[in-house]
Amino acid sequence: MIKNKLSHAVHVALGVGFASAMPFASVVNAQEDIIEEVVITGSRISRPDLEAVSPYITVGAEEFTLSGNFNVEQKLAELPLTLPSFGASSNNPGDGTARVDLRGLDTVRTLVLVNGRRYIPATQTGVVDLNSIPATLIKQVDVLTGGASAVYGSDALAGVVNFQLVDDFEGVKITGVYDITEEGDAEKYNMDITMGGNFDDGRGNAVIYASYSKREALFQGDRSFSSLSLSEGTNAAGNNALIPAGSSGVPGTRTFSSYALPNGDTLGTFNQDGSGRAWDNVADRFNYAPDNFLQLPQERYLISALSHYDINEKATVYGEFAFSHNKVPQELAPTPAFTSVFVNPESAFFGDDVKEALRGQQTSDTNGDGLIDDNDNVYMYIGRRMVENGSRQSIDTRDGFRILLGVRGDINDNWSYDAYYSFADLERSTQLNNDVSNSKFQQAIAVTDDATACQDPSGGCVPLNIFGAGNITQEAVDFINIGATNITSIEQEVIQLSVTGEVFTLPFSNSAVAVVLGYERREDFSNFRPDTFLASGDVLGFNAGLPTSGGFDVQEFFGEVSVPLLQDKTGIRDLTFWAAARVSDYSNIKSDVTSWASALNYAPTDTLNFRVGYQEAIRAPNVDELFGGSANGFPAATDPCSADGFQAGITSAALCEATGVAPGQVGQFAQANAQIEGTFGGNPDLTEETSETFTIGVVWQPTDNFDVSLDYYEIEIEDAIDVLGGGLGNTLAICYNTVQDLNSEFCNTIQRRPDGNVNNVSILNANIGIIETSGVDLNAHYSTDFGWGIGGHGSTLNLGFSATFLDKYDTTPVAVLPNDVNECAGAYGATCFAPRPEVLWNLRSTLYTGDWTFTALLRFIDETEDDQIALGTAVKSDFAEPEIGAEYYLDIGGAYQFSDGFSINVGVSNVLDTEPNQIGDASNSQGNTWPEAYPLFGPRFFASFSYEL
Repeated sequence: MIKNKLSHAVHVALGVGFASAMPFASVVNAQEDIIEEVVITGSRISRPDLEAVSPYITVGAEEFTLSGNFNVEQKLAELPLTLPSFGASSNNPGDGTARVDLRGLDTVRTLVLVNGRRYIPATQTGVVDLNSIPATLIKQVDVLTGGASAVYGSDALAGVVNFQLVDDFEGVKITGVYDITEEGDAEKYNMDITMGGNFDDGRGNAVIYASYSKREALFQGDRSFSSLSLSEGTNAAGNNALIPAGSSGVPGTRTFSSYALPNGDTLGTFNQDGSGRAWDNVADRFNYAPDNFLQLPQERYLISALSHYDINEKATVYGEFAFSHNKVPQELAPTPAFTSVFVNPESAFFGDDVKEALRGQQTSDTNGDGLIDDNDNVYMYIGRRMVENGSRQSIDTRDGFRILLGVRGDINDNWSYDAYYSFADLERSTQLNNDVSNSKFQQAIAVTDDATACQDPSGGCVPLNIFGAGNITQEAVDFINIGATNITSIEQEVIQLSVTGEVFTLPFSNSAVAVVLGYERREDFSNFRPDTFLASGDVLGFNAGLPTSGGFDVQEFFGEVSVPLLQDKTGIRDLTFWAAARVSDYSNIKSDVTSWASALNYAPTDTLNFRVGYQEAIRAPNVDELFGGSANGFPAATDPCSADGFQAGITSAALCEATGVAPGQVGQFAQANAQIEGTFGGNPDLTEETSETFTIGVVWQPTDNFDVSLDYYEIEIEDAIDVLGGGLGNTLAICYNTVQDLNSEFCNTIQRRPDGNVNNVSILNANIGIIETSGVDLNAHYSTDFGWGIGGHGSTLNLGFSATFLDKYDTTPVAVLPNDVNECAGAYGATCFAPRPEVLWNLRSTLYTGDWTFTALLRFIDETEDDQIALGTAVKSDFAEPEIGAEYYLDIGGAYQFSDGFSINVGVSNVLDTEPNQIGDASNSQGNTWPEAYPLFGPRFFASFSYEL
């Protein structure tokens, strides 16, 4: 790590594109002459003449205070160079974690560090839960983009986010924040205390921190834009419109088996008295939206301690301890029981018309008498919403801790060393409530003629009347209701040794060549122990999963060199070459792998700096990707064989029929649900991903109070690890629209129900293809002083602008189909997932005057369109809402500093009351929008205080 005491202006002039140049950086009060220590992410070489090898920015501690954010993922998600990931509104999908995703390349390709070192893994993918990092203790957050595997190891293909914590605090500091919406709900509050001091005549310092946070729940039914589950359709006038949709799993029971009622209608659902009627594909659907969280509740405890002590002039010992307890529930609508059942056609549960429709429909010997006759039950595939069982709950509790011990110091005047050991452990408990046992469900449906007893009375079976809404007794609920508790354990050990020094002086620059040499050993191990019910698959409302257990270790040798080629020559103020390499021996990869990087910095003058870099990096597969037990999920996808998905001249009708769609129904039948069940899991034969990253940029600072940086980036990842085909929807499209081969690995994954709907798509992890992205980052900062101000003091105005212009984000989900490219820049949906706007920018304005601070943040998010339009499978006229429009968001705030160490800060986010654009449910969205990408709640008001003794 490079440590230099640089002023705010000089730091920018050296081309780091750092704190003051960014709208999210901590803004230095120009009324004071502040010099601060800066720890730079990107290199470990202690040299002031090569400040950065890749463009990056810094989020300062003051930005969190001005924004009222104590969940750090909210602030990072606002950066133009990130794609919003899991956070406070990630209910389904979601797992209670908060994450950061640089360049939209997925969270597993962003390495999160704390004080430059690995932190507590929160999942078997190795990602860090940002909920476990104390926002109040953050000194600054360095965000390095463009790849950094050569310096920091695997997982850094997209870049590194390094949280620097305060480790030299003296005194006592108490802080708190309260946040509430304009509607008076979705409250958030946080209290914490920091205590620290020096000891032994300043040779040591210790800091301890404790925090409590709580976030209240808000349901989708509490907001008009999310209270209905919407889908693309046509209104009464025949025009395209977003219409109430929802699920075909309904409280009255939907049957997908084609039995004719006496009146000629096809039996589709049931009235409360057990009689049947036809299914109305719009009016009969169940609105599951109100039961889902729009803001997940959270309760969090954090304890951290940091200390260091100078043993002598050559050795400083240091240590870190962190404990986090996070409890984050998720809540979903009651279980949608989609399953095959056998029913007694003479059951008293049925009306006479249904009995007549079912008589003579027996197809198998269900009673074991060797005959197929009227004494056997009738097959039926049904969808029943188990509202009597209550909403499903998934309560995630994570308890994690980490200890670190290290020693650093100087060997001599030119060489220094650093060595540390860290151990992290996390226990995750997932409690699942109000699910339904599939075996008991089917047992309880098969009843005697009078429906007073189960045909199989074992286990205390109670008859279950699902044929009509409101017919299930509490005794039947108690019989079929099950819960589950799943346990995940994760451990990580890291040992690292490094030396840094200068080897010799070059004559043309009169500066020394600096090097870093190091060794790192890391071990990762985790196991997932699902509840017996979950592992057996005997569940209807939660994703079944098998145990996961596995681990790997890696030994790495790494090095860096900084070569000052020329300095202080005509036309060359500085010309420096930098390079890094890391050789890694993974136990789960057959041969050693190498990452390397190089960069050239050229400064012709004191005000102008050019930089260019190239890196080749690897990412080894993680425990979950390798060993993850098979589990079910329900992503949004469109069946190409259905009425909504069929494309004449593109989709193979013959292949649809060959895989289970009835003749004459291809392109005609209505897809039962917008979500399709898939089976996902690990693959121990995975190989490493490889990436190439190219960056080129310029930093110009004509004056001390103005600077601008411009950087171009280009990243290509090959052998990208993902599910087969790049997703369930992609796999379906590849099978029926592209490959069109019944024996292909893509078509072999698809299973259909008797009614033609897709039952399951089994897509395990694979090295699938290529991801390419490129764009431009623009950052500028301007600062000026005024002679006027409150209290007779002068004032300072800081303006910071940050923007990212996305040129390309392409995925090739199958390497053998190089022409099958998904162009996702400016799109969102079932293929491209979260919106990827082509333009994102932020403008932060802050005025310091006397003891007052006034600030405003203006954000712009460019429009994006449904990826079916972007990929050419549909046109805008096919949609009622073909795009999410461009939006502006304005946050304002103010702070006052009292003379006794007490300060208050108040603000309002989303002052313009910009509501989310509503989109349909087939685009993989939640709450009819993308909740982590767009503010949901209208104006939010916050107030915080800080009191320092």
